[in-house]
Amino acid sequence: MRQLPDDRPVIAAAFGEARGLAEVVIATGGLGPTHDDLTREGLADALGEVLTPDPSLESELRERFVAYGRMPESNLRQAMLIPSAEALANPIGSAPGWWVDRDGVVIVLLPGVPSEMHLMWSEQAVPRVEARFSLRPLHVRTVKTFGIGESAAAEAVGDLLEEPGDAVLAGIYARDDGVHLRFSTRGDPSLLDAPVARALLALDEHVWGGDDDDLGTVALSALGAAGARTVASWEADTAGALLAILAAAASDAPAARFVGGVLDAGGATATPAADAVIQASLVPMDAHGRSRVRVSVSGIVTMPRSELRIHGSGPQRLRRAAFAALDQVRRAFRS
Repeated sequence: MRQLPDDRPVIAAAFGEARGLAEVVIATGGLGPTHDDLTREGLADALGEVLTPDPSLESELRERFVAYGRMPESNLRQAMLIPSAEALANPIGSAPGWWVDRDGVVIVLLPGVPSEMHLMWSEQAVPRVEARFSLRPLHVRTVKTFGIGESAAAEAVGDLLEEPGDAVLAGIYARDDGVHLRFSTRGDPSLLDAPVARALLALDEHVWGGDDDDLGTVALSALGAAGARTVASWEADTAGALLAILAAAASDAPAARFVGGVLDAGGATATPAADAVIQASLVPMDAHGRSRVRVSVSGIVTMPRSELRIHGSGPQRLRRAAFAALDQVRRAFRS
């Protein structure tokens, strides 16, 4: 991975170096209309090709700007292509991407705006990469845990990460919502059953879900199974991290419905009426930089207050406090 300045010769040199090292080179950013958006120019220089206007791209750009008024002439830079480039459609932005396949190396240019980049990668680039390199589908299974560190989780599963099975790759990753074990294969997806089963057995109570599960929905489901139809939140010193996670949780049928939350800023606050209220309060760091969060549940279902140790700093510390609270709820009401 390289992070580059807005410097045309530097970008060109980086593309030249990358083409000598890899079969696929992916670049993000620098596809806008301003003077410092130089990714196109840098790649053109690296390939020894000349940028020229593409009439169809220009037409699409002008049509896009009809709803916004006159299009700045600088946007025409986004309608430039080199002979080796195929434009990648950007349905939610003005910057098309590029697909360049030359000399046995594929180069993909993507916008820097995250939403545009992710959409273009999944819809435009991935199918082309899979077809170009005759890749079989990648099957992935994930085991998600909380309350156990990355090294402790690796130790608990023994040699599973080094020897997950034939044609299976394994990885372990520390996330805000805990430690994830990821198993993948381009073979028969049933090859993943055995390593996932081993991980579930070894990690036991620390496992809160897998694959597309999210901890907010898991906690709401646990409260729903305990008899709560609605859930609200109250939190202090977390900058709304708990509210944001619960608001984004899936509204699955068995789960209790999240109806809103409040932040305690030191004044009078009224929590929305709900069958159960999750309360989380982040304790200030101690002299050694250690953090703790207090969590409890009140209402028609209750959970006594407990205090949990968390790690991290800045926004990560706030999110981990919220996830620690939700994991404690999950554990308390899982049965």
